[in-house]
Amino acid sequence: MSKTSYGLICIMLAALIYMGAVRIYQWYERKTVQWEEERLETEGAFSFQHVPVSLAAPQAEPMPGPVLFSTATAIFLEDAPLSPAQEEKQAHETIQSILKDFEQEPPVAEFNRELASVTNGQATDISALSDANLAQLLEKDPQIKAVISKHMQNPQFAELIEQIFSNPQFVESVRRLQGPSSVQPVKKTE
Repeated sequence: MSKTSYGLICIMLAALIYMGAVRIYQWYERKTVQWEEERLETEGAFSFQHVPVSLAAPQAEPMPGPVLFSTATAIFLEDAPLSPAQEEKQAHETIQSILKDFEQEPPVAEFNRELASVTNGQATDISALSDANLAQLLEKDPQIKAVISKHMQNPQFAELIEQIFSNPQFVESVRRLQGPSSVQPVKKTE
């Protein structure tokens, strides 16, 4: 090999060594910056689950001015009052709903069957006795009173009737249908 070839090989080796040194220096600079950042984060910092937490107190914020009291009036919206027809319909529905809870009881079912047979189907259950035409129905069929008094002798039936008539919604619904003096709440006697 000639001197020129050795000279070119030396130049190439010097260039490779220089480029390697530059790469190592760049890597060392990046690592130094990274180590410095980690040191700043962990130095004097409290950590929770390896996450640094700053214990510096928050800066005080200025308080807002006082809120002036206003005397606004509260407005409550109510539904429109029910018409007499709607009140009557609601009273019928309430009575039906309450009596439906008791219609499967054997004493009440027996009373309903006997009432229907005595009135020839005009009054099929207890709810017929809560209508406004109760007085006309009693005048027309006096046997209804006999059926009522017969069944009131049964303590189970009397207890169920007491439960029904102690319900304030039932009493109010019957009062709306028959008038204010028609029904008084049943009070338990001991």
